[in-house]
Amino acid sequence: MLRESAFLRRLRKELPVWLQQGWVTPGSVQKILDHVAAQRGTGVRYLPLAFSILGVLLLGAGVITFFAANWSIMPKVAKLTLLFGSMWLAYAGAGYALRYREAPQLGEALLLLGVILFGSNIMLIGQIYHIDAHYPNGVLLWALGGMVTAYLMYSQSAMVAAIALATLWTGMESFGFDRSFHWPFLILWASCLPAIHKKRWMPASHVAMIGLLLWSWFAFQHITWKSQDWGGGVPLYLMQIYFLAYLGIFVLGLVMATYGHLSPFSGVVQRYSAFASLASLYALTFPHLHRGVEWSGAGSRLRVAAQGSWVMVTLTALAAVIAFALWHRVRTSGVDRPIYLKWGDGLLGLTIALVLANLFLTGTHGGPVAIAFNLLFLAGLVWLIFAGMHGNDRALVNMAFLFFGVGLLSRYFDTFWTLLNRSYFFMGGGLLLIGGGYLLEKQRRKLTGRIAAAQAEGRHP
Repeated sequence: MLRESAFLRRLRKELPVWLQQGWVTPGSVQKILDHVAAQRGTGVRYLPLAFSILGVLLLGAGVITFFAANWSIMPKVAKLTLLFGSMWLAYAGAGYALRYREAPQLGEALLLLGVILFGSNIMLIGQIYHIDAHYPNGVLLWALGGMVTAYLMYSQSAMVAAIALATLWTGMESFGFDRSFHWPFLILWASCLPAIHKKRWMPASHVAMIGLLLWSWFAFQHITWKSQDWGGGVPLYLMQIYFLAYLGIFVLGLVMATYGHLSPFSGVVQRYSAFASLASLYALTFPHLHRGVEWSGAGSRLRVAAQGSWVMVTLTALAAVIAFALWHRVRTSGVDRPIYLKWGDGLLGLTIALVLANLFLTGTHGGPVAIAFNLLFLAGLVWLIFAGMHGNDRALVNMAFLFFGVGLLSRYFDTFWTLLNRSYFFMGGGLLLIGGGYLLEKQRRKLTGRIAAAQAEGRHP
């Protein structure tokens, strides 16, 4: 017997209160309970899909192992027949299952098997004919095959495979062939978004954001490694740009929430971009990152040119953040803006001022700038907690508390700070949090009082 869900148990307790308040009618209470109870069984459909995908992965591994064990004794005609025959058999089985709706989960799994066999065919055909080529192109072709399958057959599993393969491709290009900024990945990544949006593929949207984060990490590693001759400021200013870029994507996620067709994906965009921007801001709180920033000096034309490039890119990222913030303000101008959005405007202004100051100070005041970034990091976490609570997004709230704990431990064990300075920092941060908590509670009471007054007017006009 299935155990009653926690949501359903809570709903049974809440509905009598809603009925007493007049928010629901007596006849709708049981209908609501019946509807929620019926929805509990919808998750069971994922079980056949999970078993089918696991079976497909095992089958694909078995086919590849079979080829490897008998490869040397098989003639070329037999090899090609088996390679193409198994792939098209998988696609044909998937088409039958999806067309006649006999087993749609099995059809999805067979499409994934077809994508796996397509990739193995690329590699094995290259081995048969001794094709000497740029081997990441084989992974690129594999990813393109998965994306075409996803578009033609409306297959989310094929799209997930395509994004994962595209991420593998950019990793191979970045780490194996000395390409610090592998921008073609963004073209392939963006090509996957229309299908994800049209079919409302939420798991694929998660994989797409993870792929974007990994690509940016690959690029960061290689830009910092290849640009050692530019001076000691590369990690600092590149981290600032990353912080601004993902902050802009986070604000874009807020904008997406104001559009009906984009709102389902706004939470995904906000969570991953919030994680990346907080991680970048956390890195900027370390005083060691602000040391050794040298852009000028004798015989350093390359460094001076690099400084101009960092200034231009940083200003462009700042302009994008401001543009997205103004766009969101326009989209929410016709409603009563929550207090956390008004505070967010002020916090954004402080961010812009700090980034600009750090950009032109060129490391001459590393200690005070690091303290300012620590305060900004703390203020951003408080704001994110308030925003997550306002939007009922537990992921944002939990993420803020996670970074708060990590940041607290880092500052406590940071050897740059003296014990006395650490005490000042903790006491100052504690006072800020106490004051912020008081103001938040004050605003919360105003908001709840306004809602209660509006409800009272609605019941007694």
